[in-house]
Amino acid sequence: MVRSLKVTKGTYPVQLTIDEQGLRIEGDLNAAKKSKTTRTVCCIPVPVGKGPDPTLLPIDNVYIINAYYQERTKSIHIYCVLPEDRTIEESPADIYKFIYSTENAEEAISFCKELMSNVYQDLKFGKNMLVLINPFGGQGKAKEIFEYHVRPIFEGAKCNIQVKYTEHQGHAIQIAKELDIDAFDAVVTVSGDGVIHEVINGFLQRPDAREAMKSVSLGVIPGGTGNSLIISLLGEKRGFDPCFAALQVIKGKSLAMDLCSVTYDDHRYFSFLSQNYGITSYADLATEHLRWMGDTRSIVGLMQEIFSRRSYKIQAAIQVTESDKRKIQLDYRDAYLNESRVPVSELDGQVKDTIPPLNEPVPKDWLIVDDDISFFLASKVPLLSRGMLSHPCALPNDGNIDLLLIRGPPSIPKQLEVFNKVETGQHMNKDIVEYYKVKAFRLTPILKPGQKAYVAIDGEHAPCKPFQVEVHPRLISVLTISPNFIDTKL
Repeated sequence: MVRSLKVTKGTYPVQLTIDEQGLRIEGDLNAAKKSKTTRTVCCIPVPVGKGPDPTLLPIDNVYIINAYYQERTKSIHIYCVLPEDRTIEESPADIYKFIYSTENAEEAISFCKELMSNVYQDLKFGKNMLVLINPFGGQGKAKEIFEYHVRPIFEGAKCNIQVKYTEHQGHAIQIAKELDIDAFDAVVTVSGDGVIHEVINGFLQRPDAREAMKSVSLGVIPGGTGNSLIISLLGEKRGFDPCFAALQVIKGKSLAMDLCSVTYDDHRYFSFLSQNYGITSYADLATEHLRWMGDTRSIVGLMQEIFSRRSYKIQAAIQVTESDKRKIQLDYRDAYLNESRVPVSELDGQVKDTIPPLNEPVPKDWLIVDDDISFFLASKVPLLSRGMLSHPCALPNDGNIDLLLIRGPPSIPKQLEVFNKVETGQHMNKDIVEYYKVKAFRLTPILKPGQKAYVAIDGEHAPCKPFQVEVHPRLISVLTISPNFIDTKL
C-alpha cells in the first residue's frame, strides 16, 4: 500500500511517500550533509563540499530507525542510518535526521505509525541494551567510537542503554555471569574480539547458560585491533564502520552461531573464532609488540616464519565430516543460496561434550596426523583479519569447524603462493592445502629441542600442551541484518 503526506521544510513543499519497501522524500533541496571527506590542495586538506543527496533514492526500511510527530513544534522527525553514497558498495554510513513541518497532526501521527510498522515489523523497537566498552583495547578509541558514532544512533532509535567499562581482563566474564537476563535484550560490545570471548564464556559459566544465550543476543561494534567476527558479518570495510554496525544491532535479527568447547587436562572453556598452531599462531602472538602496525604485524610475522622454513611437529586426531574440497565448495554455495535463519538450540542444561575425555583414546574412524606441519588452523569464521579470507567455506551454524592444514615445511615459493591467494580464498585450491569440515579434533604439540611455539585460541595465548575441541551447534545468538556470513564468492 502506497501512502503520501504533504509537509514543508521552511517555505518549500515536500512530499513523503511510503510503501512496503521504504520511504521516498521529494522536494527537500537541502538534505545533503556536509561531506566528511577532504581533498588536498597545496598540502592543505580542503572539504569537498556537500555529500550526495540522501533523498535522490528511496530509503529502504532497513535504514530507517525512528519516525514520530512532535506536537510542540508541529513537526515530523525521521531518523535514518544511511550509506553516505549508496551508489558505492560498502560506502561508510552516517546518521541523518529529517525534520518537516505539518499542520495536520492526526494525519502525521497516522503516517508515522504506519512507517514504523513497516520499518520494524517483527523487530522490537527501543531495545534494552547493556553496552560493554573496553577503553584499553586496540588504540584506546572504543569510548570515542561509542560516544561520537554509536550513542547518537542508539538514542535516535530510542534504545534504553546502560554503559559499563571493562576495568581488567576477565571483567566481562564476571559481568555476563551476574547479568539479569530479564532486563536486557542484548549485550553490545564496543571492543575487539577479546571482550566477545569473555561475554560468551561468562554466559556459559552460568547455571542457566542455555537460557541466557536464548534470551540475550550479542551485538558487535568494532572497537579493537582484532575484529574478526564483525568483518565476517559485514565485510572488510563495513565491518570497521561503527555506524553501520550500530544499525545492525538495532535492525538485526537473531543469528544462531555454533561455539566450540576447548578442553585441557585442567580446564575447559569456549571459543567462537579459531584454534591455531604453527607459523600462523606465531605470526599472531609473537608479534604483539608490533600491535601499532595493525593488521600488518601478522604479515611481518608470517614472512619471518616462511623464510625461516620453520615447521612444527604435531600428533592430531580429527573427526572429519568432509574432506573433498570440491564438495565442500559446492555445499557452501548451496547453503549460501538457500540461506535461512535457524533458531538457537532448544536444548536445556549445561553444555556437555560428547567426545571421549582427553585421557581416553579417540574413535578408530578419526583421521590421524602424526607429522611436521607448517600450520594447523581451525576457524568458525571466514575472515580472521582484513585481507585474510582463510576459511572461505565457513558457515555460522553448520555444526562444523573448518580446518586448514599444510604439512611441511613446503618450499618458500609454494608457501608464498598460498598466502598471496589467501585474500580471495583461492589458496584453498592449492595442492599443498588440506581443507576439512570437522566436528572435533585433538591436538598434541610436540616441541623440538629449543623450539618456542604458540597455541592461539580466539587470538589469545593458550597453553602449548594437548587439548581437544568439539563443535556445539547453535549455542549463541548474534544480531545481524544478513542470515549468514559475508558471501566469499568462492
